[in-house]
Amino acid sequence: MNKHRRYIKGVAFGNLGFCTSYAVDQQGKGPEWIEVVGVDLHLPDLPESFQGKRLIQISDLHCSRTVSVKYLTRCVQRVNSLDPDFVLLTGDYVTHDVRGKYRERIVNLVADIESRYGIYACLGNHDYGIGSVLGSWNNELLFDLIDGLQAKGINLLRNRAEEIEIDGKHLWFVGLGDVWVKDFDPDRAFAKVPADETSITLLHNPDGFRHMAPYPTHMVLSGHTHGVQTTFADRRGLRITTRPYHAGMYRSANRSLYVNRGLGRLGSFFLNSRPEITVFTLR
Repeated sequence: MNKHRRYIKGVAFGNLGFCTSYAVDQQGKGPEWIEVVGVDLHLPDLPESFQGKRLIQISDLHCSRTVSVKYLTRCVQRVNSLDPDFVLLTGDYVTHDVRGKYRERIVNLVADIESRYGIYACLGNHDYGIGSVLGSWNNELLFDLIDGLQAKGINLLRNRAEEIEIDGKHLWFVGLGDVWVKDFDPDRAFAKVPADETSITLLHNPDGFRHMAPYPTHMVLSGHTHGVQTTFADRRGLRITTRPYHAGMYRSANRSLYVNRGLGRLGSFFLNSRPEITVFTLR
């Protein structure tokens, strides 16, 4: 397992206040509640032209009444200060945004992310609307978000793949729909991905990792858990279970999973771990 290199040492400001601008320092020179985690990411047969490239993953922004836009703006500034080659977003941009007002805010916010080779994103369960709790979604709100992100130049990958070329060599990003709302279609997403080329998959809910064995992916990036190890075993909330994947790096056969703890939170109080920006250096 790769060891995580921490670029800064954070100081906890407390769970109730971490979604304020005081939680993150733009330059990473002061104490901050947010944690920047560095990971050397070894991928088999990675072309030399991608060696050393920096991929930054952020997840679960949850733009809402309880997650400060000022805080998220500072998070974006922090990402930009890390000089990314690629930025990867793994879903839950809003929290049950019934009227859609936070969707416009988050679209404008992520448009300020700077990345040398582009920004790639998948969807999270909250992005489908409040019905996602019951396994359904609101088409109008969903497509407002998708159209808004794409209009700002974000490559939204919903059950599809995108080929990246540098110096004539290729790397694939594959984005999957959400597992909970049954918008998860890896057959469609991997239809054009060659088995002999390196690919990285964006999948919001790490529960989908157990379905990835038949598909040609080397690395899966997820979020969703907020670093919390326990969850409800069913939608009624009658039984608690332990998540098999809740934070950090996991390996299974010839592929790996990384679960990012996210930047935002759910509600005014939630037992989250420290929010995280992950910096992967391709090896």
